[in-house]
Amino acid sequence: MRNKIVLSAAVLAAVLTAATVQAQTSLTTQPVKAIAVQSQVSGEVTVVNPETRMLTIRTADGTFEVLHAPPEVSRLDRIRIGNRVTLTKTTTALIELQTGRDAGSMGTMSRTDIERSPGTRPAGSITDTITLLGQIVGVDTSAGTVTVRGANDTRAFELENKQLLSGIKVGDGVVVTIRNVIAGEVTVN
Repeated sequence: MRNKIVLSAAVLAAVLTAATVQAQTSLTTQPVKAIAVQSQVSGEVTVVNPETRMLTIRTADGTFEVLHAPPEVSRLDRIRIGNRVTLTKTTTALIELQTGRDAGSMGTMSRTDIERSPGTRPAGSITDTITLLGQIVGVDTSAGTVTVRGANDTRAFELENKQLLSGIKVGDGVVVTIRNVIAGEVTVN
């Protein structure tokens, strides 16, 4: 997708509020970083193939974009050449530290939510949410890194803000929530 837009601080604050993992009474959760990026593509349908679930659209600047419609998209057979397609993809990532007796569980959780808009043509949104849980197993203040063990591997990460190292200790939990939302609609030209 083209036309990347970094969202405003107000949107990031909303992401921090909305995406905070529900904490148990023995946990304290502290947001560390939030990122949000949005991109959009729109244009006129020039090719549609319901069997392969592929669409080709011509954008306003005359370039062509080939799009794959995932199986969750219904009514694909109702898209016609000449219809307009608008898709917006918003990706957010929230990194949080957890401290307390129950911090540091490991695992991966994922969920897909589909919201279909009424009408005869495809419209709605698909939201994929992935939550990664890990534990801090090493802190190197001189190198400015933390080592995190997750469900499948262990990695060292360099922190942009070295001052965060003073509040991090071995045994703290790390929660990363990544949310991809693709919203789109097909309209008659």
